[in-house]
Amino acid sequence: MTDTMREIVLKGVPISRGIAIGKAFIFALSNDDAPEFNIAADDIDHEISRYQKAVENSKKDVLRLQAKLKEECIEEGAEILDAQIQIMQDPLLTVSVETEIRRTRKNAEFVFDSLIKKYQKRFQSIKDAFFRERFKDIQDISRRVAAYLKESIRVSLVDIPPGSVVIAEDLTASEAAEANSRDVCGFITQNGGATSHAAIVAKAKGIPYVSCQGIAEIELEENNINIIVDGRKGEIIINPTAETLSTYETIRNDVNHHLTKLQKVESLASETYDGYTIKLSANLEMVNEIDLIRANGSHGVGLFRSEYIFLASEEFPPEDIQFEIYKRVVEKLDNLPIVIRTFDVGGDKLLKNQPIPEKGNPFLGCRALRFLLNEREIFKSQLKAILRAGVYGDVSILFPMVSALNELIEAKALLEEAKEDLRMRSEEFVENVKVGCMIEVPSAAVISDLLASECDFLSIGTNDLVQYSLAVDRGNHNLQKYYSPTHPSVLRLIKMVVSEANIHGIPVSVCGEIASDPRFTPLLLGLGVHELSLATRFLPTIKNAVRNTSIVAATQLAEKVLTLSSAEEIMNLLTEEYQNNVPEDCFYNY
Repeated sequence: MTDTMREIVLKGVPISRGIAIGKAFIFALSNDDAPEFNIAADDIDHEISRYQKAVENSKKDVLRLQAKLKEECIEEGAEILDAQIQIMQDPLLTVSVETEIRRTRKNAEFVFDSLIKKYQKRFQSIKDAFFRERFKDIQDISRRVAAYLKESIRVSLVDIPPGSVVIAEDLTASEAAEANSRDVCGFITQNGGATSHAAIVAKAKGIPYVSCQGIAEIELEENNINIIVDGRKGEIIINPTAETLSTYETIRNDVNHHLTKLQKVESLASETYDGYTIKLSANLEMVNEIDLIRANGSHGVGLFRSEYIFLASEEFPPEDIQFEIYKRVVEKLDNLPIVIRTFDVGGDKLLKNQPIPEKGNPFLGCRALRFLLNEREIFKSQLKAILRAGVYGDVSILFPMVSALNELIEAKALLEEAKEDLRMRSEEFVENVKVGCMIEVPSAAVISDLLASECDFLSIGTNDLVQYSLAVDRGNHNLQKYYSPTHPSVLRLIKMVVSEANIHGIPVSVCGEIASDPRFTPLLLGLGVHELSLATRFLPTIKNAVRNTSIVAATQLAEKVLTLSSAEEIMNLLTEEYQNNVPEDCFYNY
């Protein structure tokens, strides 16, 4: 491809918002198969020593990168690399490989590569993109270890030309961490999703990122091609014209100006300009995010996804270990409220050694609350840990994926059993803990009046509610055009839940992706939602959206939306309303 070629526009999936204008940098990794050969009995100890040295050198690399991220104040990325360090201390990368070398008398490269491929096959069988992405941590480490074993030079993003748009088949967390945001202005990958660790690091660094399978079909013969990454629309523009370049330079300047303005919103109240206050809370997956939660003006944690801490484990942690983790989180919040969701596991969310169901759709199987009610001791152990941690702050309990009233009643009965166990042990715990349930399936929405009578609050998980209401697998890229949170049925279900919660005098929150999209903010306020829980980085954007509307206008908007008959009409109306309220936001107005 040369500069005289025509402009090419590709459509992909936006991963990290923003505008990047730079030169293409092709980032390729060697995926040669590991050599296989036998080793003499006398050489086994030497072979194991060679492997241990490779792992140790890899660990030093990751520690160096972690220190670099901390210097850049990217604590979230540093925490991700901490998970990689733990993996390198796991028997998966220590005892298992060493034992296999002794058993087979094969070289370390081959034994290690075989083990990684075994785990890759296991992870690829999991349908949920989020958990497939978790394999990339192991893959990232394996590349480092293999490179040291092969005594080869590992390709790195540390020293690349300034203004580079990195193009790769995929990216791992440490590769993204190595990228200097002064030099790397954008990422394009053939594969990858918004929940990948590389995506989290890219967002933390503010690097625009688009995933596009079509990039593989373009023959980029050199690195010095002009390229634009539009992380808002998910577009990639190769060899842009002078007119296109000028347009995007203006957009990029406007985006940067808007981001600077948002920093002033963080300390202001989340209330409409006619005085209606809405509670803005943060979703929490990693303990180190708590400082960011405070910095962005959150009212607390509206959803703590407790299972994410333990998914890399081989078994559920005992009560005392859970208690210490929950206690640390609660104390760091310093009396800010936190809602701890009980383990949402089963289906596609599996512990490391938990067997994968061979039959049936895991999304429709024994997961979340169904799983916990079948594993009562695991459930009670977690409930007791949460109750004990509740002594140190404002803690509530949230039950996931409730589909019937009897499930909620049974879960509450186990909560009482957990309390009684603690009384018998003379343990200190919070007696009057608030209990809520998630509305994620249509059956729960339809009986929300019954559920509300048994709860202190309700939480609507819109990601799953859309998926189950519309029969669309949200992880399937081929079905994305059918996955629509503005579908009238979804919005009517939300309205139904809010109405029943109001009748019973309990608050209702929304914690799905639409909570972090400012175009939905006035609609949710108008529908009567009391709280939004979202990723920390979006808090200033949503607070700004709240402050740029009125509750009167929001109510009128909701009334109008409920009369419309198509998802497209509704989305267009929400976009138009947001453009009128916040015209300077180039992230969403285009």
